[in-house]
Amino acid sequence: MDLNVFLKETVCLRPSEQSQRQTIELSGLDRISPAILYAVFFYKCNLNSEAENSIERAKRALQKVLVSWYPAAGRFRISDATGKLEIDCNDEGVTMITAVCDSKLEELGKLHEYKPCYEKLVPQLSDADDISKNPLVLVQITRFACGGLSVGVGGSHALFDGSGAFTFLASWAHISSGKDESDLIVPNHSRDAILHAIYSLHSTPSAASIYEQDHIIAIEDLYGIPMQAMASDDRCWETALAKFSQVDPQGAPELITLCINKETVETLKALAIERGKLLKCSTFDVLCAHVWKARVKALLLDPNTNICLQFPVDSRNRFQPPLGENFTANAFVLASVSCLVKELLEEPLHSTIHKIQAAKDIITDEYIKLYAKALESSNKFLPSMRELTIITDWLKFPFNALDFGWGKLSSAALLATPVQETAFLMMNLEESGGFLVRIGIGGQYVHDLISNFNNFNYC
Repeated sequence: MDLNVFLKETVCLRPSEQSQRQTIELSGLDRISPAILYAVFFYKCNLNSEAENSIERAKRALQKVLVSWYPAAGRFRISDATGKLEIDCNDEGVTMITAVCDSKLEELGKLHEYKPCYEKLVPQLSDADDISKNPLVLVQITRFACGGLSVGVGGSHALFDGSGAFTFLASWAHISSGKDESDLIVPNHSRDAILHAIYSLHSTPSAASIYEQDHIIAIEDLYGIPMQAMASDDRCWETALAKFSQVDPQGAPELITLCINKETVETLKALAIERGKLLKCSTFDVLCAHVWKARVKALLLDPNTNICLQFPVDSRNRFQPPLGENFTANAFVLASVSCLVKELLEEPLHSTIHKIQAAKDIITDEYIKLYAKALESSNKFLPSMRELTIITDWLKFPFNALDFGWGKLSSAALLATPVQETAFLMMNLEESGGFLVRIGIGGQYVHDLISNFNNFNYC
């Protein structure tokens, strides 16, 4: 379906108190993916009589939260000295759009399922000649005919990772709902701990090329699959970074949402523990293994093809000394599992889960620091997406706690991402206790992927 969305107002919201002008140097963990990621949050409330006041309250709350989250109101720039991306904390502000839609939320069906029309529920930016002209955070609040609202949010991945982004949203919602601001944690935006570890004299010297980092398993595994080298000095990215436009859906993979209920997941976890003699098994472990098998089988790759699974692991508490839960920058390091297609498809689920758990254990303090240092090398890489499966864990984010004063969150949907084949694991807010997998795949493989995902014969 299509949506008729009418923009009412576009403003630039600056922090309610001026912050100290400063520059934040980014680590390679930040700079690896500076694109803006978008999500839409839906609220089935009825605010027809109070909508304007509620939206104005959310605006003021956003200005308040930007006082402590000042990098979000800044702008990117390329350092003249290093050629690398950095944040100029200049209080230029966050773009806020208010809009109305003549449709009702119930007309959209299952809200968590991606629909191209959702792209109208987030700010659409025109191309810019200079990256310093683009905001790092954008928000659009759209009021529907039923009185419900959607909050479309976009934020640069170089600004904060998933945990940082969720904490930012939760802080904004906390203030908007009128709760005590003193309950909020003070965010830590400094990358100094990571940068110090990267440039420490006691660490391994940085190699000239990222392809020489054979001590980093996540990079080494990629040697076994086709990849294309991409030049790196960050100056080469400046033109692309300046655009910050949404992914063009033409020719893109089809974005689908797979659902699985809690009972099925608990059964799979129990079977894996019993048959694999595992000490534990998380929901992520089960879904990660299951999605990897389902995707690889659907792609009909040659049985002797080298394949790789990679997934981000939060290093906040693995880094020594710990970065802390209030660390907002990118702290995720890729864990990696590699094997042949035939090995993955022939082994039972618990064997795949064991490999995933072993991959997590490799993410030690030393590994994290070496990984971060490797990303400072002179090349970036763009692996073939057919052989590489990337799975991101959003299960731990309590999105249903994002109450802006409009009531409980009804549903959330992730929009098109730069690497659309990535699978995102999320809670299903529309079916209590259920789980979602948002993934992109070529249209010719969709039927087989769905069939494989609903089949558990290999257990």
